[in-house]
Amino acid sequence: MGKLTMIASQKNWIDLRSVETLKQISQYNGVKKVVGLPDLSVGVVPNGMAVLTKERIFPHLIGGDIGCGMSLFEVPMKTKKIKVEKFVKHLSKIESLDEVEVALPKMGYHLGSIGKGNHFAELHRVEKIHDKEAFQALKMQKESLYLLIHSGSRAFGQITFDKVAGKYDPSEGLSVQEAQEYLDAHDQAVAYAKSSRKEIAVRLLKAIKIERAMHTVSDTAHNTILHTEEGWMHRKGATPTDRGAVIIAGSRGSLSYLVMPTDTTAFSNHSLAHGAGRKWERGSAEAKLRNRYTKTDLTRTAIGSRVLCGDSKLLYEEAPQAYKNIDIVIDDLVKAGLATIIATFRPILTYKES
Repeated sequence: MGKLTMIASQKNWIDLRSVETLKQISQYNGVKKVVGLPDLSVGVVPNGMAVLTKERIFPHLIGGDIGCGMSLFEVPMKTKKIKVEKFVKHLSKIESLDEVEVALPKMGYHLGSIGKGNHFAELHRVEKIHDKEAFQALKMQKESLYLLIHSGSRAFGQITFDKVAGKYDPSEGLSVQEAQEYLDAHDQAVAYAKSSRKEIAVRLLKAIKIERAMHTVSDTAHNTILHTEEGWMHRKGATPTDRGAVIIAGSRGSLSYLVMPTDTTAFSNHSLAHGAGRKWERGSAEAKLRNRYTKTDLTRTAIGSRVLCGDSKLLYEEAPQAYKNIDIVIDDLVKAGLATIIATFRPILTYKES
């Protein structure tokens, strides 16, 4: 396919419209290489892609949720002692984690809030350790509680993007000089998103009455434009491979994977999948599921985890059925020689903004 590389097996569900969009992007001015990852999924700009360019910047390729990513935190406590219903009760009393006092005004609004869409805060326990040596090297404990946070830069990133949106030819992009103000704000938005994910974790622990110190196992942004030795790397729903161990989330009704990138990821633009990837668009997901499941049905998953989400529409749009099979996505990465599995995690409770 010339400049386009697709990483997906025949078992994987790949949206053909997204592949066509990637082909178009590969023809943009100065584009060197486009990679479609196993979680490639539908969107105006598809999620699950990494685009390398020579000297041009294309802000619309990553959109307004700059710095969106995932953080995995460990809380040293015995998961056997966890009472999930107790956590549900505590979190049900919170109207929304969006209702935050802005402690750091210089960072902008919504710091420490999750946001809607596919963003979430999730409690996990270790399901299985696949690589004991790697797991121990990360100083992790199998018995611990783990928090997986998926969120971005909220209004901060959207405002940054809106300042350049529609002000350049999408196929021509911007020169680095033209984009310098955007790039400076972009870097601030990435830092904001990282700080916000940590704040969400702190607030969640406080809400469920757990007063324990936590430490970061992994934090990676998957919506970024970064300068590399090879050029400018645009990632949209793609996890970088130069940050050590990374978490790749399943749907809320499946396992999530902690993996270690290999040293041979140049052909994937040094990128991995960031999650399972959507199978259905949000609007069609709701239409397909409304007559098959009640709202109550979707508050408990097939693997027994609980879901707290006061927004009925969002509950259907983000149902596990709307997502691809995470096991196939991970298997594609492993068979391509891009990553090895360290451990799997089982969700206990998923919290989404209402």
